Parts: sequence; structure tokens; C-alpha cells
Amino acid sequence: MKPAMLSVALAVMACLGAWSVPAHARNLDEILSAGEIRVGVNPNYPPNALYDEKNQLAGFEVDLARKLADMLGVKATFVVVDPASRVPFVTANKIDVVMGGMTRTPDRAKLIDFSVPINTEGSGVLTTEGVSYQSVADMNTDAVTFAEVRGTTPVAFLQDKLPKAKLLFLEDWPDALRAVAAGRATAVVADPSFFSGLLTKFPDTKWKLLKGAAGPVGYDCLGLAKGNESLRSWLNVALFAIETAGFVDEDWRKWNHTDMVVPIQPNPYF
Repeated sequence: MKPAMLSVALAVMACLGAWSVPAHARNLDEILSAGEIRVGVNPNYPPNALYDEKNQLAGFEVDLARKLADMLGVKATFVVVDPASRVPFVTANKIDVVMGGMTRTPDRAKLIDFSVPINTEGSGVLTTEGVSYQSVADMNTDAVTFAEVRGTTPVAFLQDKLPKAKLLFLEDWPDALRAVAAGRATAVVADPSFFSGLLTKFPDTKWKLLKGAAGPVGYDCLGLAKGNESLRSWLNVALFAIETAGFVDEDWRKWNHTDMVVPIQPNPYF
């Protein structure tokens, strides 16, 4: 092979090698040395993250990231991500950890590792304190009317699991809550992220979230690069400490105005 051709071939091989080798993930010591931890958040997913009236990032996940950074003794540097870029930003080492409602799934676990859960996702039953029902299973009766938004996931669940209950179809979540507050419906079933921010608009209504989920439950975690055990181990220890101290539940209530549908149960074994 001629020298010029050899140079070109070596350059191509070098490029291919660069693409095939994953970006180096900063371990715990490197993050400590840098004095910062880079956290991916999605400000279009309130109240987990949002821009406040001063155009500053705020929300449940932002508070949690700042708490962890403070415990680590570094600053939290936030990087905006969206659902499509969350995992690639981790694998490309553009961020150290990712949030943004990062639900733990088997497919995602092929690409990144996860911390212990920080919150749950799932549909809950929101009703009022005057209602005697204690669980969704008790509500399979024609005495119950669910106010639901047309075309949403809970509708199929209710039709399948609670066929005796009535359905009042409405156009949006404010109308659904208004129907329950006015007594035209018994309850509404939805992920609290859809209705929690609206609860303060009904100051005279005493709301009650029934225990348990109406349907499957997802577990949201911190996502990080595969094999970064020093960082994952520290995160798990820190999360266990703040979960058992009540910080996570309190901050969740601060932003969501209600408890998680299924509370996180801190487990010391991870």
C-alpha cells in the first residue's frame, strides 16, 4: 500500500474507532475534582422541572438535584434535555445523570444504568373527603361516576376493570375536576401530574387521593452511564438517606400538592 493510501486508511480506521468506543463517563472522583455534577432535566415536564417567573429552573427534580449536589459538595449544572435526547446525552457523556421523568424500563436498562427510584408514576383516584370509598377496587358500582377526559388512558382501564361504574366524558382536566368538586362525578382517575397543579384552583374542596394505583406503576430513577458504579453507589446511599429523612416526600407534596400514588419504600439493600 502506498504511503498516501496508508495514511488515508489509518485516518478512516481512527474515525471508526472513535465512533465505536463509548465516551468516557466521569466517575465519582472526577465529578468531585471538577466541582460540578451535570444533570439533565426537562423543563417541559412540570412540576418535575419548569421555568419559574424569573426564568430560572425549578421543580421537584431540580430541588432533588440541588440537594444531592449539596451533599456531594459540588454545584449542580443543569442541561436541558427532551425525551429523545435523554439517553443519548448520558451515553455521549454530555451529562453525568439524567432525570426528566426517567422511568426505569428493560429496554433503557440495555443502554444506561439506574439509581434506586426517586418517585413513582401511575394513575391515581382523586375524590373528595366526603366519599366513603377507600380503594379503586371498591368503586365497581353504578353508584360511582368517573369524570374523565375523552381519549385518555384511564378510560380503557375503567371500562375493563370497573365496568359497572359510569363515565362522564369531558374535554379537559379542569372540567373533570370541576365536575368532581361540584358533585356531578365521584372521582377522576389520572396521573397526578395532569391534575395536581389544578388543585389550588378549588380552595373550598377537600380533596382525597385514594391509596394504590389504578393500573400499572412506573418507577422513575436517575439514569447514568453503564458501569459507573462509583457514582451509582454514592447516589443510592444519598437517596436512601434523604428518602428516609422525608425530604423526597415533602418536596413531592410541595410541587404536586398531593402524595405519590404509590409511595417510594426506601430499601437499604441496593
